[in-house]
Order: sequence, then C-alpha cells, then structure tokens
Amino acid sequence: MAAFCLIVLLPLCSDPTPAPRQSPANLAHILSLVDSVEVDGEQLAFVHIYADYPDYQPVLATGEGVSCVDDVGRLLEVLEAEILQFDRRDLLPLARGMSRFLLHLQRGDGTWNNFIRADGSINSTHQNSRAEFGWWAARGLRGLAAAYAIFKERDPPWADTLLARFRLGESQLAVSLAGYPQLVSTDYGQRAGWLPNQAPDQSSEFLLALAKMQAHSDLDYSAQIRQLADGLLTYQYRRPGSDVDGIFFCWGNLWHGWGNLQALALLEAFQVSNDSTYLAAVEYWAENFLSWAVKQGSFWEISVTAADSINTTEFPQIAYGAGSSFRGIQQLATITRRPEHAALAGRLLGWFSGNNRAGIALYDPVTGRCLDGIDDPITVNRNSGAESTIEALIALQFSASCVL
Repeated sequence: MAAFCLIVLLPLCSDPTPAPRQSPANLAHILSLVDSVEVDGEQLAFVHIYADYPDYQPVLATGEGVSCVDDVGRLLEVLEAEILQFDRRDLLPLARGMSRFLLHLQRGDGTWNNFIRADGSINSTHQNSRAEFGWWAARGLRGLAAAYAIFKERDPPWADTLLARFRLGESQLAVSLAGYPQLVSTDYGQRAGWLPNQAPDQSSEFLLALAKMQAHSDLDYSAQIRQLADGLLTYQYRRPGSDVDGIFFCWGNLWHGWGNLQALALLEAFQVSNDSTYLAAVEYWAENFLSWAVKQGSFWEISVTAADSINTTEFPQIAYGAGSSFRGIQQLATITRRPEHAALAGRLLGWFSGNNRAGIALYDPVTGRCLDGIDDPITVNRNSGAESTIEALIALQFSASCVL
C-alpha cells in the first residue's frame, strides 16, 4: 500500500462552510444489521451478531442472544468517528439508542452482562454473558466513552448520565490496581500483580477506555493509565535473537491475534504521560516481533515455553487480529514518522484488501462487508457478522485519522 494515512491539502483561501471530509468506511452492511427493541418504555438499538453468506441476513446466535456489548460498544466507536470526523449527524439517533443498550447491560456495581435476547431480556447465564468486569466490561466502557464524546456538546444532560455510568467501573478497576506496584515471580520474569484478571489483553482495552474519557472530559485517569501501562510492560518478552523478541503476551505465555491492543494502549499512555519508556517498548515490538510476524503472513496464536520454545498456530485469521496490530503500528508511524513503521502499517491494512495468506480481499468497499476470516491458505469464511465488519470499519477510519 503506497501510503499509511491520508494527506489533507488545505485550501489556499478560507471557506466559511467547508465540505465535510469523506469517510473511507462504507457503513451500508453494518447498518443493515441494526435493529431495536423496546425495554421499559425505551427503545434500545443494537446490531445483530451474525450474518451468513449468501444473503447476509441476520442469523440467530443460538444460546447467546441477538446482540452483545462486545459489538455494540465497538460500533459506538465507529459512530463516534463518523459523527465527529465526518459530520454524519444522521447517525445521532442510532448512537443514542446504542448508548441506552449499554446502560441496560451494565449492573449497578459496575459489572456487565453481554448478551440480550430478542425480547430485550438479559442473558445472565451464558458463560460469555455472566455479570463480571472483564472483556464485555472493557468493550462497554469503550462504548460509553465514545458516546460521551458524541453527546458532551450536543446533549450535556445525557452526556452526564453516560459519564456517571462510566464511573461505576472505577471501583471495580481499583480492586485490581490496589496491588500496584507488587510484582510476582514467573518463569518469564517479574510480572505485574495488579492487572485486571491478570489479563494484559483486557487491561489494554480498559486503558483505551480511560484514555478516551480523559481526553473528552474533566476526569483525570492519568494514575490509572500509568498503572495499567506499567503492567503491560511486564508482559513484553525480550529475547534478542528469538523470532518473537518484543512480543506482548496477551495472557500468561500466550499471544493471540485478536485483541492484541497492547501497543496501541501503550502509545495512548505515552501521549498522556509523555513517558518515553512506553514509546520505546512499542518501537521494540514493531522492529522485532511485528516485522517478523508480518513477513510470515501473521498468526492466530503464538505460545512460548519457559525454555523459549515457540509454538505457532496460523489459522484462522480474522479482522480483529489484523486490525489490532494495524492500529498499534499506525499510531506508532504517526508519532515517529519513520518510513519503516509506515510500511508495516500499509502492509497490515492491506490484509483487508487482499494482502493476506489467501490472496483474497476480505473487505468489500462497495457493500461495506468484511468476511469473517481466513480458515486456511485457500479458504475464507464468507459470512460477514458484526465483529468482522466493525473491526474493518475501525481500521479504515483509523487509517484516515492522521493528518500530515
């Protein structure tokens, strides 16, 4: 790919009513999966989880529900970019309805359920929907932060409600961070004993939510951001000469493609704190592990034994994996302006347009669909559910977010 972000040329003379920038993302497919349900007199908007080839109509998620915080939270980030960067005011009612959805799934103690059923009732028994402060809490907080950014000027009372509900997570997060800066000994060296659920992948998403809310509100989360970032640093594997030197483990001794947002989170921490330690760690990741992984064609999972033996699983590969690594290296390229970082960002963004192991374009700019993944070097999953499409849209929007 020739460039990693759009170059915006300013006009020679001022225009009092300049035309809004054009979004690179086509929302047609994701909006076709949007639905709503009335609960307690309020209309909650949501997005269906699955849509299958060839007609791409919503498919029931058996045993789960019709929608989830995991998807709605991230779709609110898509709407945030469309509304704030590209002036899509027509999406404001949808953003409000999806904000109501998130409030419906959050519990009073700051934990979250994940799935709702077609009648609007909460699925509180599925293993991926029990009330907890983990993955769906992080996605929910990301969504609330995006919704706050959308409504803080347009509807301050509603934004205040969203802010208050966001703050319910503070007490849950404080339980984990109370262990800072205690380290624990492992086969991989000293590691943080204070990350939520001992999960650096989840912790990176919490950090992103805090950083976004701090950027748009008067709240100061700089201490919590630093504590989370310091914890992420302890999960970076440094073994000069190893293929995976510089990798950020997502859990224990495991890296997985999906949700590997640690690099992006550390760069957010760098911009909040101006601590170059975080920037240096991401540069080390990019110039060692990421460069190697991209040359190999990417992976689904990588584990490393205590004896430094590497085990890799190549497939499946999904948009959430390519997009997570892309956003980290794209942000690094924006900060450093180094051509090798820009080149890596371009190669990872190219995964969506065919620069992948299958040689097939996963994202279709005409329909706005992103296929659900690559199963092996010659087979793609032609379904197009919410997550894959949302992650593609986020990556495309992110590619247009830097201005040179």
